[in-house]
Amino acid sequence: MIRRLLRSARGISWTRRRWYWLSLSVVPVLASLPASAQRTVARDISPGALTLQAVFDSVRRQHPDIQAAAARVRAAEGARATAGRISNPVGSYQVENVRFGGAGAVAGLDRETMAMLTLPLEPLYLRGARVARTTADVRAARADVEHEKQRIALEAARAFYRVALARVAVSTGRDLVAWLDSVVAYNGARVREGAAAEADLIRSTLERDRAAAEETMAAAELAQANAQLAAYVGAPAADRDVAVRAGDDPLAVPLTANAARLDTSSLFVARPDIRAAQERATAATAGILGERRMLIRDVGVTLGSKRMMGTTSMIAGVSLPLPLFDQNRGEVARASAERDVARHALAARERSAVAEVTGAAEAARLLTERASHLSRGGAESFLARADEGRRIALGAYREGAIPLLQVIDAARTWGEVRMAYYRTLYAQHESVLTLIVAQGGDLLSSTLTPALTAPAR
Repeated sequence: MIRRLLRSARGISWTRRRWYWLSLSVVPVLASLPASAQRTVARDISPGALTLQAVFDSVRRQHPDIQAAAARVRAAEGARATAGRISNPVGSYQVENVRFGGAGAVAGLDRETMAMLTLPLEPLYLRGARVARTTADVRAARADVEHEKQRIALEAARAFYRVALARVAVSTGRDLVAWLDSVVAYNGARVREGAAAEADLIRSTLERDRAAAEETMAAAELAQANAQLAAYVGAPAADRDVAVRAGDDPLAVPLTANAARLDTSSLFVARPDIRAAQERATAATAGILGERRMLIRDVGVTLGSKRMMGTTSMIAGVSLPLPLFDQNRGEVARASAERDVARHALAARERSAVAEVTGAAEAARLLTERASHLSRGGAESFLARADEGRRIALGAYREGAIPLLQVIDAARTWGEVRMAYYRTLYAQHESVLTLIVAQGGDLLSSTLTPALTAPAR
């Protein structure tokens, strides 16, 4: 390019040649600014930058919501242990015909003593229903832990890519401001020498200030994104700029979900939220059985001994209420309604699961195709063409072939192209992660591999 500029400088006037050599001193600076942006902003990130896997590891170890879900499992296990216990017997001791206060002995009556143990039988015939209900609650709580892990991991991944995209916006704005600073300096020098109109200097200065304002907005968004990500990794909120390494290639789609061939039975088994809904429906059904058995309450057997007039005899009895009135009809109706609620919630969750898988698979397919096309390398790549267009516009403006507005338009296009590339790339990453969760996969242990990029044509 420098040789072409030297050849084109021959045969022009001395005054124009001065500005030609001034442009030669400015152009290399302008051309070098976007070179680091042709693939990724991760080039200036230290090797210790935060990766998505590191975010997942932090979520798995210390996120409070996951720890709270694990605590609920322990609570459900405690309730199940209580449901399986048999009630303790009730002991009683009774004395009759004993002298009271200072009165004399009761004439004609001997002292009687009785010792008895009463064993409640109600827990025996209610134990099966209670154990079945609490066991289903334990399984539901365990499935909730898995669902909570996937939900938090997906939210953390979105926060991670929000930081990555915000860093791209800040880097793009910084490069654009530096590039426009050079254009302003170039036009300022020309105006001072009387070789250009002041309108170009004013227009380029305004565009530089607009780009600086956009950079500040991007920096504010980055600060908010850093604070949100810090909530997942356990770091102090927004204490510093979090360096992230998000990758430069699309992620491979692990599975394809076709609505016509979707195996719903396997999907329902794989998804923890559906398993939790199924277990809650099971627990509600067991609750109905328990309420029906509560029609007969307070059943117990009594065994003891009685001593009177030097003779010891045995006491035995059974207490059984007469169920003339159904006192538990309302509780049975309540338990039946809760079972219906659980079944309807399960049906709604199953419908949502099918819709989520179908939508996530189609979104992942479309974004993968587009991201793979945009990420092709070579001189004809998406970012390289935007960079080349900006350089050509600058060269043409320097030679007087185009006005300043076209240079500014080329600069804006370069920034928009760069943001569109990374926005599409990170959206493709998020779509793959969403598809993994929608299919019931474990996002925290999944291996994320780059997709094969289509060769340049």
